[in-house]
Amino acid sequence: MGAVISCITLIYPLKSISPEPDNGFTLIELIVVMALITTMTAFAIPKIRSSLFTNQLRATARQFIGLVSETGQQARSQRQPVLLRFDRKEHSFTTAPESKIVKDATKNFSSIRVGDSVHVVDITSAHGGKKDLGTLAIRFSKRGYVDKTVVHFRDDDGEELSIILSPFLGVTRIFEGYVSLDEDRFSSTGH
Repeated sequence: MGAVISCITLIYPLKSISPEPDNGFTLIELIVVMALITTMTAFAIPKIRSSLFTNQLRATARQFIGLVSETGQQARSQRQPVLLRFDRKEHSFTTAPESKIVKDATKNFSSIRVGDSVHVVDITSAHGGKKDLGTLAIRFSKRGYVDKTVVHFRDDDGEELSIILSPFLGVTRIFEGYVSLDEDRFSSTGH
């Protein structure tokens, strides 16, 4: 009879006979869980890193470039000149049709706030010259064109970026450091 039980046990193993309970995970289950954790981490880490270690200077530059593009489109769609002004008190760039800048200063227009650690050093344009005091403004024509202009940003650590606006191409380039209009670096590749 003992031989019959051992043959039956070999064919149909009984879990109740085993002295240790079978509560563990299989290797395949562990591999699947680790793969899921790795995939989720791969997507989450860049977002966490960018939110923790954002460079205010570069973030401001990206926002400014977006606002420049939006301002050119606004001028073309409204068929009237638009000004992009920098208000030192508010520490922000604001757009508004040129005719409404003085008349209606309370109306909300497109704007961005410059980071607290970022400073607008000056704005230099081919026809307007260099402006570093008072109202800093960039004029977009009713066709959305802008003079060749360089906007200089500096952060508290002394890092500088020069953003160059091209007149007809609608291309905006970013250069490390302080670049003047006199320098012939407009043909080199921007960052």
